[in-house]
Formats: sequence, structure tokens, C-alpha cells
Amino acid sequence: MTARATIVTLLSAAALAAGACSSAEKPVAGELSVRLTTPNGDDRAVLFRLAGKQSAVTLPSGSTNRLLLSPGLGDTVRVLVIAPQGSHLVAGELARVSVPDTRQVASYAARVLDVASTGYLDRATAGYALQVVKP
Repeated sequence: MTARATIVTLLSAAALAAGACSSAEKPVAGELSVRLTTPNGDDRAVLFRLAGKQSAVTLPSGSTNRLLLSPGLGDTVRVLVIAPQGSHLVAGELARVSVPDTRQVASYAARVLDVASTGYLDRATAGYALQVVKP
């Protein structure tokens, strides 16, 4: 093999390797789901802290709940989800989060801060859990 052919072969191999690496590292924008586990069947509202870079927090499709956001420090927001009058929150998907890379789901965390019953009584947060997962 001539020196020129060797150089061309090496440059081609380098270009292919660089192309393969860059395509595998591109972020995959999309949505993550915040899922609620509750020990009670009559929760009216849940306040939680969501940590991780997001562009929007919304309710799941078809939800009749109300969602309020309060910006926090950096990539943290406080989220309040309230069930309509005469209704209650159910275990399962509570909110959707638009994120720049769904493959980074492990870098997101949600923590219950406060819970209210349908009678507007404050509840202890023991037994409640939130998970941020791919839908």
C-alpha cells in the first residue's frame, strides 16, 4: 500500500469513527413522567419539588387537575397539583416534564413536600413517594 493510500484509509476510518460517536451522544429531547405513590385514597393536593433541567411541567393528557409552578433555585421548581372540587388525586402519573435528554432520567428527582386531604387537612408525607420515569 502506498503512503497516500494509507493516509486516505486512516482519514476515512477516523471520519467514520467520529461520525459514529457524535450520533450516539446527541440528546433525545422528550418527556418524562412523575408518578405518585400514596397511602391514601382521598388526597386533594400534592406539593413537590422537582430537581433537574426542564423546559416545561404539564399535566398528563386528559387530566382535569390543576397545576401551579413556582420557580426555585437553578433547575429546581416547586409544583402543586390540585384535584378538582369533589374529586381526588389517584396514584399513578401526576405530571409530565419536558426535558432536553430523556436518557438522563436518573439525574431527575422529585420529593413530596406537603399533602392535603379532600377536607383540606394537612397530612404527614410518610408513605408518599414520587418517581421520575420514562412514560
